Amino acid sequence: MSALVDQLNDMPLAGVMLVVALGYALGRVGWRGIALGPAGGTLAVAIALGALGLDFSALYGSDTPRLTIGTLGFALFIYSVGFEAGPRFFSALFGGRALRFVLVGLIVNVVALGLGLACGWLFDLGGPITAGVLAGALTSPATYAAALEVVYAQPELSAPLAVSFALVYPIGLLGIILLLQTVPRLRGANLAKEADDRADDVEGEDTGTHHELLRAFEVAREAVTGTSLGALGLPRRTGCHITQLHRGPNVLSVNADTALEPGDHLLVRGSLPDLQAFAELVGPEIDDAELRNRMPPPRRIVLLASDAAERTLAELDLARRCDCLVVGIERGDVHIEPAATAHVQRGDVLEVVGRRSDVREVAALLGRLERPSHETDIGVYAGGIFLGLVIGSLGLDLFGVDFSFGFAGGLLFSGIVLGRVRRVGPFHTHVPRAARQLVRDLGILLFVAETGVRAGGSSLEGLEGRLVPMLATGVLVSIVPVVLALWVACRLLRMPSLDAWGSVCGGMTSSSGLTALRRATDSHAGAVAYAASYAVASVLVTIVGRLVVVLMG
Repeated sequence: MSALVDQLNDMPLAGVMLVVALGYALGRVGWRGIALGPAGGTLAVAIALGALGLDFSALYGSDTPRLTIGTLGFALFIYSVGFEAGPRFFSALFGGRALRFVLVGLIVNVVALGLGLACGWLFDLGGPITAGVLAGALTSPATYAAALEVVYAQPELSAPLAVSFALVYPIGLLGIILLLQTVPRLRGANLAKEADDRADDVEGEDTGTHHELLRAFEVAREAVTGTSLGALGLPRRTGCHITQLHRGPNVLSVNADTALEPGDHLLVRGSLPDLQAFAELVGPEIDDAELRNRMPPPRRIVLLASDAAERTLAELDLARRCDCLVVGIERGDVHIEPAATAHVQRGDVLEVVGRRSDVREVAALLGRLERPSHETDIGVYAGGIFLGLVIGSLGLDLFGVDFSFGFAGGLLFSGIVLGRVRRVGPFHTHVPRAARQLVRDLGILLFVAETGVRAGGSSLEGLEGRLVPMLATGVLVSIVPVVLALWVACRLLRMPSLDAWGSVCGGMTSSSGLTALRRATDSHAGAVAYAASYAVASVLVTIVGRLVVVLMG
């Protein structure tokens, strides 16, 4: 092993990539939904290899380099957090129905901060260790990154921060999953049944708020053949609309004068009960490959119009207004079921099916078509990071106290602003989702790889005599804020359990918690609450990391 480490020290860039590769692989290893995740796995591998002697100093040729791979990764990651939160940050705060979700997420963070500070002072943990415990208990790499910015140049402080984060992170991860498995049972709540009931409410025949579908049918009833569609009045009688007709070798458009013939295949849009009524009147459902292949692929529309935000798909009524169908809603990293009752928010990406001219009409009403996924405006990252670093370097005199946003605060601010406006003059601030995720994940992995290796090779005197109280604090911060936030959500705010849990997981910025919630319910029902809470919490947990170190010194 020592020979391998020596060789990697001669090729430090290879060492960085090896740490990231092994850490990512370790983070993917899971058991019953429990996994360290890429950041946790990379930090564990980095600390272990750092303790064995891995060192990246040859990469820079200086003991105190001004720019490192880690600082570049930090800038990419923190800016990405702000950029992704930008479209939903203000709508979550001031969007009405989402405010309850945000409030529950804020309770998680405020209680965690207060409890962490109290235990930190009581047990004399110090600022870096307390920040590491908070970051681990909240399973938040952003908290860790922001805290480490303050002590980055001081190995005697940055090493305990990294190690405390690595040790408490599994506690926070395990805590939210165990609570999700036990608390509903103790309360007599059945999350899976609640998800099923909610689905029934959306799809039930008495609500009038059904999810529209596209299906193919064969004309087999004599009562509908030989008569024009205008005379038949199928939309009035069934609630369904015919979009295309497959007759012989041809796929045709239809109008009021079109007459149906036996054996025609029809591509029909409607809700499940309406389609059932259509089948009874016209003929059975079939699988028509030609119609399926002719079906236009969904086009992605970014919702920017303020008069469309916070309205349901039923209220937008795009099927009637524009003859188009919404088949998916994407909110950040969360996919939301496009039921008629689903509320859309500014920054959502709607996947819309229809004729190109009709889809362009929808885009004009709601916002704009998302640019092709292979086109990325790199300038929005480079320029935004430049702006954030400049803002973070500015010092302010507030009532005689020197104050600075710090690089984390500046990067967050510029990311939120550019993520919100989505356009600067003639330029779109467009970055496809896959590109955003790549930049964010690569940034945090490079950052924790470098800081973890430094921590593994540094003295850990700051942890002597503090390990037990540190772990005890991690357990408390992992459990108490979640339980208290759930009590407020269910008892005081009268929120359904699914929304309460989605809000809590969003407040912890815990994608693992959301995954566990999906596994427990076999449903995406908690995704809306998670997305609203996450948009604000992702910014707050970043501020918390820097705040703890500054307050505790």
